Amino acid sequence: MTFDDDKIWCPLVDLVETDTALILRAEIPGVKIRDLDVRTTKNTISIIGKRREQHFSNEKELFSSQSHYGRLECLVHLPVSIQNERIEAELVDGILTLTMPKAQKQEVRQDKLTLFSA
Repeated sequence: MTFDDDKIWCPLVDLVETDTALILRAEIPGVKIRDLDVRTTKNTISIIGKRREQHFSNEKELFSSQSHYGRLECLVHLPVSIQNERIEAELVDGILTLTMPKAQKQEVRQDKLTLFSA
């Protein structure tokens, strides 16, 4: 019996900043790389995937389950812009780690408007 068939869950996520990068760590134990899709923009990270329920042949009845199964979705808004083309990703021991170099600071442009009176 599956308790979370219709539920979407979001993994626990840590986001830290260094001088040159943002580092995101998401806890996704049991999620296979083939069931994971990570997409980026300059200011967001989207993590979508699926954790398949495990069945063991000697199990008779499930009394309690605190594990999340099924579809996972998480959208993280980033505090600074990143360089999408330079992101490094790894999935080790159920922890997805994304190292995202910060974008170069963009020049702030200020234009003076000419006002007219009617």
